[in-house]
Amino acid sequence: KTFKLRDNTLIRYEVIGKGPPILLLHTFRNRLEYFYKISEKLEQNHSLYLVDLPGFGDSTVNTKTIYDEEFFTNSIVDFIKYNKLKNLIIAGESIGGVLPITISIKVPKLVKKIFLFNPYDYDSYFGEGISRGNLFARFILFNISLPFLGNFFSRLENKFILKNIMRGGFFDINNLSNDYLNLLCSSINKAGYSYHFRNVLKYSSSWSEAKKNYNKVSVPIKLVYGDRDWANKIDKNTTKELLGLKSYHTLKNCGHFSFLEKPNDIAKILAK
Repeated sequence: KTFKLRDNTLIRYEVIGKGPPILLLHTFRNRLEYFYKISEKLEQNHSLYLVDLPGFGDSTVNTKTIYDEEFFTNSIVDFIKYNKLKNLIIAGESIGGVLPITISIKVPKLVKKIFLFNPYDYDSYFGEGISRGNLFARFILFNISLPFLGNFFSRLENKFILKNIMRGGFFDINNLSNDYLNLLCSSINKAGYSYHFRNVLKYSSSWSEAKKNYNKVSVPIKLVYGDRDWANKIDKNTTKELLGLKSYHTLKNCGHFSFLEKPNDIAKILAK
């Protein structure tokens, strides 16, 4: 299925299962298949809405669009209203772990609870968090950030580069299957891919700016981090305190991509 956004692009989505709705929002550079392992465990009791966030996966790209937090938030709010979702649970990871906050602030009456996994809300410059993963990621992200040359470097992306950048987000890289990596690589040649990739990173600080509004959240929150996530202890505690929480849950032996590393644990958290 597809849904048309305000900038006339399309986002792809799937609805799996039956029951109360859960909307699942993926990380930077991922796609809705990111949630298939979770879906298998939840589809008997829930209607799962899996979305390719704007420009990611098989969603189309508009090279005049600014892909910042506000655009992503407004896009998913429109999607929720279009599907007439209510009493909704929203769960996401990374930038998808910030969106449940910003969305619930806009439509609190439609949201029952939000689950935030490894929220990516600490960048102060182009791809700072991703660059924390390893030296390879730091080198690639630095070069992609450069004026003019950055376009050239972003077009060099291939399976080897993607795997070694993503390696920095896993406790165990074996949790990134070859089939799924091939699926991620299928979008590299998509029209507008390089623009979208660099534009999302260019405005990565907009996700940090969202923290200014964390005190406006009025729905129940569950905050979860992998013990090997890119967020450091200060980042985690800052987010916890701004959200008015007493604690956060920690997944052991888990990096940034927890839905691939700890699907059983996450399914149990969401099913409670």
